[in-house]
Amino acid sequence: MENKFFSLEWFKSSTERAIEKVVANKLEQLIDQPNVEHTCKPKLYLNVKLVNDTLIIVLLDGEIINKAGATEQDFQDVLNARSIEDVMSIVTSSKVKEERIAHEAEVRKVKALQQGIKLLADLQDFDVVDNVVYLTGTSRSLPQLLVEKFVEVVDRVGEELDYPWEVQVKLNQDEEYLSLKRFFMWCCLNPRAEVSNELYRFLSENSFRITKQGFFVALRNVVTLHGSPELVHFISNAYNKVKAVWKKNPDYYTIFLEDGEYKLIHDSALTTTETHTSTTCPDCEGEGQFWNDYDCNEEDYGDDTELCETCDGTGVVEEYTYTVDVPVDHGQRIGGLTELYLDLPNRAENRFTDDWTKTFDIRIGQLTSMPKEDCNWSTQDCAAAGLHFTADQIHYVGCGDQSVLVLINPINFVA
Repeated sequence: MENKFFSLEWFKSSTERAIEKVVANKLEQLIDQPNVEHTCKPKLYLNVKLVNDTLIIVLLDGEIINKAGATEQDFQDVLNARSIEDVMSIVTSSKVKEERIAHEAEVRKVKALQQGIKLLADLQDFDVVDNVVYLTGTSRSLPQLLVEKFVEVVDRVGEELDYPWEVQVKLNQDEEYLSLKRFFMWCCLNPRAEVSNELYRFLSENSFRITKQGFFVALRNVVTLHGSPELVHFISNAYNKVKAVWKKNPDYYTIFLEDGEYKLIHDSALTTTETHTSTTCPDCEGEGQFWNDYDCNEEDYGDDTELCETCDGTGVVEEYTYTVDVPVDHGQRIGGLTELYLDLPNRAENRFTDDWTKTFDIRIGQLTSMPKEDCNWSTQDCAAAGLHFTADQIHYVGCGDQSVLVLINPINFVA
């Protein structure tokens, strides 16, 4: 038998020809299918299984998603998915999608809250212990909703500031921040710990406004006892508008009654300036002379006169102009706004009571209260004993013929 030997060069050239043939065939396939994508598919999940008719997917973050009633086609579609959105559209119903979106939003919210807590920790008004936030000097932790609100305010105030001490200085001048801070300080003085946890949520959900002093503004209905409360309402509303809305001093305003209507007038509008002309000497007022007040001789006092040097005794000078302030007729003057407001508790028209017991003495400008031991501290019964209030967002009917604004201190809040 004859053996045939081949050289090494022949073997190399044969191998190269085989490789070139494979590459050429691959290129022909690519030319025949130009639209096929050849990029590597990203990893979308850790594992996927079809057990009976339940499709189980383990996502990259460890979350497990199940789809009952799945088919083999669902399984193949997940294997061929190009994005996590494709996977979710295959396995989730609209309800599940909404739940997942809500879950993702909550995760983002928690992460943002953690970052915000770090922001608060740099400020002197807050102490942070194990991610629990306290106002400095207090022992009650801030509820999450209030922490989020503080973070929002701090982020707004400190947006263009570089150092925590700069932010703190600016916060101490911000009305919203001071309102929140003082509100929670009052909450901490309330003997009921649950007030500090639940009251802010309740106020936020029902659109109550918190004042700079930390009180909250509410409404309640009352029963009128004496006459018309029109003047009482006008005084109260005008005073609050001037001081709280306009940020002006009520001392410079006066209330008048004209043609049956009350009106508020600023001091600058009480008079008007008129310009006049005259030739009467302004020094001697046209007399041409005046008494010599410097004559100390008792015998001559009252008999010594001197000619006016301004008009040479004629009482007349060249025509000149002068201005005078003339009172403006605004009708009947009722009184200064501040004095009327402070006197409200004493006015006969300012008498109201409650609709249920008819025993409370309620007056605008005066504190109304009842002993805490007489209150029902239940949070379940809205008709429980106590001084009730509501928000202007709630349709509140009955219980009286007049609605009045009330300021409530969180320290006195019961339920």
